[in-house]
Amino acid sequence: MNYLIDGHNLIARTPDLSLADPDDEAKLVALLRRWAMADRRRKVTVIFDGGLPAGESRNLSGSGVKAIFAPNNADADTLLIRRIEAIGNPLEHTVVTNDGVVVAAAARRRIPVQTSEAFAAAMLTDRRFGEPEKDTSERPEAPALGTAELQEWLALFGPEPDPPPPPKKGPEPASSKTRPARKKKPGAVDDLDEWLRLFGYKE
Repeated sequence: MNYLIDGHNLIARTPDLSLADPDDEAKLVALLRRWAMADRRRKVTVIFDGGLPAGESRNLSGSGVKAIFAPNNADADTLLIRRIEAIGNPLEHTVVTNDGVVVAAAARRRIPVQTSEAFAAAMLTDRRFGEPEKDTSERPEAPALGTAELQEWLALFGPEPDPPPPPKKGPEPASSKTRPARKKKPGAVDDLDEWLRLFGYKE
């Protein structure tokens, strides 16, 4: 669906926007771009009263929205009526305005008209319009390296170093449960020698 919008007329009837704001056109276009991006079938042309330079604004246009400023010798209503009279497929368009002259021109061409209040309310309550934008700050998953790429990385940076060996353990302290060797008393007779003598194997 194509939407032909009376820009300043819609600003005056959109919550949180004001014609006294020097950035009112940019703020309205930002809303319209979000709304149009929620459904790629939406194509929006918004026309504002005189601005410099006149014509389509390259800075504001994009994402399914064309922002056009009337020249100093005309106004938005004049441009809207010219575009209405040039439309070849009236039923595929909707005119958004409260201006009686523009409404009458649309009626002559049997083009549907939506009031600015109704359009603003529908736009701001659109289920998809309120969805938060995806967070692109998250780090994307790294793609898997192919064999050739892996070999190239190894050639540039070398193979991954082996982990350092574990530290060598020192000698374990003697267990407190180990029975200490029995020391011979000075002058004691060896048991084996005594048995050998008893049985005649040793003098």
